[in-house]
Amino acid sequence: MAVLLAAVLAQAPGPASLTLPHYRLHLRVDESVDADALRSLAGSGTVLWLSTRSNMLRDSTLEALKSFPEVYVQVRPPLLEAHARQLGRAPRVGLWVDSSTLDASGWHHRLGPRAVAVEVRGVLDVDVASRVADVRPSRVAWFPGPEDASLAGWGEFVQLPGAKLLGPIALGGRDVALGAWPWRSSASRVLLWTDAKGRALGSAVRRIRVREPLDEVTLVALFVQEPATELELEVGADLESLGYARAWVERLEAAVSGSAR
Repeated sequence: MAVLLAAVLAQAPGPASLTLPHYRLHLRVDESVDADALRSLAGSGTVLWLSTRSNMLRDSTLEALKSFPEVYVQVRPPLLEAHARQLGRAPRVGLWVDSSTLDASGWHHRLGPRAVAVEVRGVLDVDVASRVADVRPSRVAWFPGPEDASLAGWGEFVQLPGAKLLGPIALGGRDVALGAWPWRSSASRVLLWTDAKGRALGSAVRRIRVREPLDEVTLVALFVQEPATELELEVGADLESLGYARAWVERLEAAVSGSAR
């Protein structure tokens, strides 16, 4: 992150304060977070990713999810009638599934038509792509290992429906150089992590992992360089992590409010 910020600050100076027409802040949160604390993280541009240990949420947590404009809950088979009945009370809640759990049984269909985000880890071949495409995902994230990244996999990836996220590919402790990949494919608008120097590749939208809020100068420079930047924050259940998350939401909400003046 320090290298990224140094690269950002090296760009030409921009406005003195941050104003945004909108933002996207992806919050990865555990189901153990208290419902009131969870609700305090809802903002106009927050996307909640709720990790779970089962398919059954607390009723208070389920109600808190309704505060978010976009939310995905991690689910996995077996999906029982009780699970389907509970999630049926929140039809706007999307499903977050691992591609390895998708099979011919179509277990996720028990939850009815709703947004589905699929995470693919490892090889993305024709069979995997076919299973993913069958659920008509609204989002697909691919995290290839060092031996899994290939142009054949990329070809399957860009043809899948929905918005896409390409994760980092580590080779010997460093990110693989992705510049040779055909990022400007007309078939897809891809989101991807930045490389170690914070460079966005091609016409892709970058997503940056953050923790504590940045100072105003750095934050302004970040969005001046790439206005479509999306941020991601791993939110722990401890007070410090929740405080960082609330500070990010409040700061970005203030930037949107400022642009409307």
